[in-house]
Amino acid sequence: MTSMDDAGGLFLTVGPRERAALLAEGLAREVVSGLLVLPGVPVTTSVRALALRARLGPHQTDPARGRCFGFATAAWVHGGFPGLPAPAPLDLVIGRNRRSPRLGGVRVRQVDIPPEQVQLVEGVPVTAPLRTATDVARDLPRDRALPVLRLLQELHDVHPPQVLRLLTRMPYARGVAVARDVVRAWAEMA
Repeated sequence: MTSMDDAGGLFLTVGPRERAALLAEGLAREVVSGLLVLPGVPVTTSVRALALRARLGPHQTDPARGRCFGFATAAWVHGGFPGLPAPAPLDLVIGRNRRSPRLGGVRVRQVDIPPEQVQLVEGVPVTAPLRTATDVARDLPRDRALPVLRLLQELHDVHPPQVLRLLTRMPYARGVAVARDVVRAWAEMA
């Protein structure tokens, strides 16, 4: 068993057999594919962001590269999916007309996101909660999107009217029509 030095020894990296044994015996929890923490370590927003950096490396998550984590991965960073590790594959957003990196376990999405819709969490660029909610509504099936939207509302004070306003500023983006219906269903649940 080895520790990741990038996050101060917070994460454990192990081989497949040792990983399976540690998880089966409840001696560790998986945060991101291949990165484990001890059971007593709270998996907070900071820990989730640090796990992304440890998984991809500081070079790939450097804010100066014009990349950020978005969609379900950003929702996971902001609120987690209770009891579940990070979504796979990880969603890395790069601007249009940028060279797409080839990274295992990563889905690269070419979307131009304004800088004001990106924030740093432990130095890792992630879409802000409002933009994340908008992208989740556009991207995930309704039954998966609604619990995530409710969690973002609870933890980050994101509300359906805000998401609808942002959707009006992106009329040609993929999934906007579906997202409006998802957001209306979310508003009716309140």
